[in-house]
Amino acid sequence: MKISSPGAIAVTALFPLFLCTSARAAEPIALTVDASQAASQNIVRTHEAIPVTPGAMTLYYPQWIPGEHGPVGPIENVAALTISGNGATIPWHRNPANLFAFTFDVPAGVSTLDVDFTYLGATFGHYSSNRLASPNILVIDWNQNVLYPSTGTNDSTTLDPTLILPGENWRFASALYDPKQTGARVHFGVTPLGRLMDSPLDSCVNSRSWDLLQDTGSFPGTASLNVCADTAEELDASTKTVDHFRSLVKEMIAMYGARHWHDYHFLLTVSDVMPGEGVEHHESSDDGEGGNYLIDQMSLQRGGDLLSHEFNHSWDGKYRMPAGLLRNNLNTSYDDSLLWVYEGMTQYYGDVMSYRDGIREAKNWPDHIAAVWANYDNEQGRMWRSLGDTATSGPFLYGAPRGYNSSRRGVDFYTEGELLWLKADSIIRDLSHDTKSLDTFAREFFGRTNTGPITVSYTREDVIAGLNAVQPYDWAGFFNTWVDAIAPHPPDAFTADGWRLAYTAEPSQDVRKNNFAYSLGFSAPAGTVSDVHVGSPAWKAGLGFNQRLVAVNGRTYSDDLMYDAMKAAQRSHEPIQLLIVKDDVYRTISIPYYEGPRYPHLVRAPALADRLSTVIKPLAKE
Repeated sequence: MKISSPGAIAVTALFPLFLCTSARAAEPIALTVDASQAASQNIVRTHEAIPVTPGAMTLYYPQWIPGEHGPVGPIENVAALTISGNGATIPWHRNPANLFAFTFDVPAGVSTLDVDFTYLGATFGHYSSNRLASPNILVIDWNQNVLYPSTGTNDSTTLDPTLILPGENWRFASALYDPKQTGARVHFGVTPLGRLMDSPLDSCVNSRSWDLLQDTGSFPGTASLNVCADTAEELDASTKTVDHFRSLVKEMIAMYGARHWHDYHFLLTVSDVMPGEGVEHHESSDDGEGGNYLIDQMSLQRGGDLLSHEFNHSWDGKYRMPAGLLRNNLNTSYDDSLLWVYEGMTQYYGDVMSYRDGIREAKNWPDHIAAVWANYDNEQGRMWRSLGDTATSGPFLYGAPRGYNSSRRGVDFYTEGELLWLKADSIIRDLSHDTKSLDTFAREFFGRTNTGPITVSYTREDVIAGLNAVQPYDWAGFFNTWVDAIAPHPPDAFTADGWRLAYTAEPSQDVRKNNFAYSLGFSAPAGTVSDVHVGSPAWKAGLGFNQRLVAVNGRTYSDDLMYDAMKAAQRSHEPIQLLIVKDDVYRTISIPYYEGPRYPHLVRAPALADRLSTVIKPLAKE
């Protein structure tokens, strides 16, 4: 898909499996989203013309947003809501038992409701509420700008959407089909509610697009990278960088053996103004990184799993979805208990693909696993909360404060889930004598055959059955141990695969010099404490969350000085002196720690075959 001035994109409507007869038969809601003031004043105005019949009615504002795993519809940003019919205002009432529901009576003689409201763009909060516009970039998440009838479903409710851009020179990209542009106004084809919610749109002044795939075979399809930036210079990606993303598409298709999209769009904002993002959709992903993401190699490597993670969700999460997440409307609560599959396996493949596509260097893969494992092996929260509970608790853990995260546990189903599936891969390789791997399961469970953007649900029992079909094993017992039970240590998927854990004084790309969690027991990015491990030397000395480190051993604090102080204490056996401040109170604490800096690494155990490195070997043929 090309982004071309003045903004029109040629998209083919190839979604017959997603639409249904009842959705086509229903009279659509005329939706106009006016984003002309988004870039200048950070607001969007919505007008809907909703076909109705007289009587009691309820309109819903979307609450449970697909891909965001919680009730994060930004209702707090809705303002100036008015409902009218035949020019007369209709009083409405918010349902006190459901704050996303607006009830009222449609008067006799009214066949069309006029609904108007303003979305107040926020720069904080969760996911869909924290991205709207910068002076040069606009991101439209349609759930922010829709009210829909409570009687409708994602399939039966259809909309006839029009978007007004900030200007005629603003280009755009989206997986929505049949766009027609006149000036700054873009009209799309009639779309089911679920499809509209699944198709965000990026628009900007500075844009660039690259073709990543052109498949003209029996199941035609394309993939494209559509980038919006604050400045034109931030779009200056090298051919080598773009080729990595081409490799990503090839590697994912090579592994799954099938795809469930016709035209896939990586919608990427690169900006130091607009917050980052990562939300999956059937035929697109809503991605956001810093301004130098495409032009700085270290930034690309650090965020190297973003696009691969969200792309993987087209198979794991969109085509195959946990039954507890498959809902027929946007206001029914989710059951997030299988996020250790949905997000955990995607975290695994997001990272694996970042090495297979070449964005990250293979030599750093062992240290990446060491960093993930050591983080969870030093997490006190796992002594009271199971991994499965972090998934079930996702709706509130996403918004939890980050202080004392090691005691609380966060959304661990992502990266500890990665370890879980790495261990599953190790078991399959071992028992099959390296004739099968987790890739085999992924292909059978998520690949199957080419389809359009449809959804097939699964349960925990389906996952267990699918694994047993690939490699018989006590998978039910495996998940009981690592998902349901309190597990003092995370899964170890490296010892049997030819590696062992070691701590040295050398930082790694994944555990930087300012991470003192494995020595003193605290983390303090930019000199402010974000976490202290219970029982660690820093904890025993009285260090707490959100305290600022002012000085170490009488000198102005820096990460380098803290590192040097640990080395000095190792030689002298003299306690480290830290001057700290919280609010307006200063105090000095003494930390008697003498073991020196410690950073986790994996080192080879040469007596065993190196299966770990095999995991990230590319699959696609040149």
